[in-house]
Amino acid sequence: MHKPGLFPPLRVYWLTEAFYPPIVGGQEMFAANLVHALADRGATVNVITRQTNPAAPAAERIGAVGVRRISPAGILKGKGWAAAFPLISYLMRLTWLLLKGLRYYDVVIVSGVKIMPLIVVPLCLLTGKKCILRVESFFELQETVSTESLQSMDRLSGHLVVAIIDRIRRWVIARGSAVIAISSEIQTGLRLRGIPDDRIHRIPNAVDLRKFRPLPAVDKAALRASLGLPADRTVVIFSGRLSRAKGLQMLVEAWPRLLKQHPDLYLLIVGSGKLSFDNCEDAVKGFVREHALSDDVMFYGESDRVHELLQASDLFVFPTEYEGFSLALVEALGSALPVVVTAVGAAPDLIEQGLNGFLFPPKDPEALVSALESALQQRSRWSEIAAAARASVLVFDLATVADRYLKLSLALTSTASGEPREPVEPA
Repeated sequence: MHKPGLFPPLRVYWLTEAFYPPIVGGQEMFAANLVHALADRGATVNVITRQTNPAAPAAERIGAVGVRRISPAGILKGKGWAAAFPLISYLMRLTWLLLKGLRYYDVVIVSGVKIMPLIVVPLCLLTGKKCILRVESFFELQETVSTESLQSMDRLSGHLVVAIIDRIRRWVIARGSAVIAISSEIQTGLRLRGIPDDRIHRIPNAVDLRKFRPLPAVDKAALRASLGLPADRTVVIFSGRLSRAKGLQMLVEAWPRLLKQHPDLYLLIVGSGKLSFDNCEDAVKGFVREHALSDDVMFYGESDRVHELLQASDLFVFPTEYEGFSLALVEALGSALPVVVTAVGAAPDLIEQGLNGFLFPPKDPEALVSALESALQQRSRWSEIAAAARASVLVFDLATVADRYLKLSLALTSTASGEPREPVEPA
């Protein structure tokens, strides 16, 4: 852990598409928790992110962290050519802020490798700043332009643009000061793209395990009552974006079949689809109404009480089609819940089949039902599985991961550690 006096204060610019607040999501919450943890360790951290809709303050301080939000707002993924001008405008504003603030940061950490690195890496190479790239999902490496955007483009021009951007992306990723792989799947993908091993750093995402922890049975019962959850049913929780890519429609459509065999089941859905380009919230709510499932399914909406909702539940299910490092999964494991999840992203690294959870292949309704059946048939082992679940994520505690980010950043900037630094101003 960094201690004042041992090093000159580290100054970090954290660049991300979305940030909490006001965006409530796994990656947004992780970024917020991590930058505050870095600030607690003596670093000066400023966040540059995109403006939200409705608009949040363009500039503010949240605790010790400065936050700057720049336009455009709204969803750009899946917009095709319509997103080109807003993206160019965003990159120009970002470039200006980085140039204007050159005296006030030592390292830039970029969350995501799709668009921002295209200008951030060359700028850091020109100015001598250090740049750390975080790959958020294996899908980012595979999909230069989203399938939905590509479908809206002219076929020839669309594929030409993809080829050009992908070649540039390969060049810039390989020239980042460091690239963080949050899973073994991403680490392998980076190696296949020619990224040198000495540039790749395996650092997982993390959660605050003091917050995401199990409760004694008596406290769990009281919490469940306060949240309006049934005391006499098996509560299965899904927590995440209400989007097609999270497999939520498949889960809800399988629910009537599962209820026939297990009428005590109760599905708790936590999250919103409003900021997802593949929002399926209306579709799944419509299915619940049409199939008279309102007594068996609860839509809780967005919440900053996810830790309590997990603590009040019995089983976690997450049928996502793809993922990088699912914070929702780590939160559930940290809360000592048996989990039923797809074998994507970091899940195969975390889950030992039948020991601390149950894996199944994505986009497979039969496999989903089978995995849930396997979990339900082993109810007598749930306390044993829960203990193994908690133990399996102790290395992903926020304090440990924050120390690793600090150590990496200090190592990259050590050659300049003796130089006087300018006072810090908010991003």
